Amino acid sequence: MSLFGGRGGGEDPAARARREESERSLAAGGLPLDAVDRLGEQASRQGTASHFFTSDLSVAELGLLDQEGYEPLGQVMGSSVYHVGWQWMPTASWSSGELRVLTEANAAARQLALGRLQQEAALLSASGVAGVRLTSRRYAWGEALVEFTAIGTAIREKGRRPETRRGQPPFLSDLSGQELWLLRRAGCRPVGFAAGNCTYYQVPNWQTRSATTGGLFGGGWQNQELPDYTRALNEARHRAIGRMHDEAARLTASGVVGVHLELEVTPREVERNDRSRLDMLYQITALGTAIRTERAPTPAVGAVVTLR
Repeated sequence: MSLFGGRGGGEDPAARARREESERSLAAGGLPLDAVDRLGEQASRQGTASHFFTSDLSVAELGLLDQEGYEPLGQVMGSSVYHVGWQWMPTASWSSGELRVLTEANAAARQLALGRLQQEAALLSASGVAGVRLTSRRYAWGEALVEFTAIGTAIREKGRRPETRRGQPPFLSDLSGQELWLLRRAGCRPVGFAAGNCTYYQVPNWQTRSATTGGLFGGGWQNQELPDYTRALNEARHRAIGRMHDEAARLTASGVVGVHLELEVTPREVERNDRSRLDMLYQITALGTAIRTERAPTPAVGAVVTLR
């Protein structure tokens, strides 16, 4: 008997089986069944009068992509809420370095979100996804959780066999419609999203501690660089960019365009032996679109009016 009335009986067996299958798909990095069914229905309407798409691209972007031979198929999304494992913090020591658990957790969550975005685009038989926006956030109620969400518009080249049918997944790009138009005019093609990240912890040396907490006779009164903070920031950036290069190399790209760095700096005040110091936690992510050169640039053609 149901506690609050009604027939009770718990979850319907068919609904439970479907939920469990969706959970297995998510555990393997895939999509829930509801998303697969929705996208399959949407794909079945392509080429018919009932075809309908949504897009976060502007009118100007859609117009330029149409000129370049692309048609919009629909808005696609991928997401992942990820639990970050235990990470030892060097607050009780003098060792600095990368926090591998945090670096790897952020990379895994990002790859799951982008992978699901790519799977949704593949279900629509897309050539790629334009205008990808990748965001991350943490929860105040769950410090060990991180969420990544990727959103973009699936597009396909008109009259061209989709890359997915040749065993190649759809490309991902954070470039705008205008930028993709110019890229194609330059003889280049986007081949994927390249990213790399690094979480780095820096414990200050005695000179930096003196400058930041030492007062009048500790050196805090004069202008000076803090070399260990500078070195840590450079090291974190170097590792993030290096990993972005590695991802681009796996895509056999000629280069990466539109690279931007996201930097988050968290000061951490630590008390040791009745003395305080200011540790720094750097989180850097490098993002961009990997491209490949395929042909000579399209020559610019302009109108010429003779005055003679």
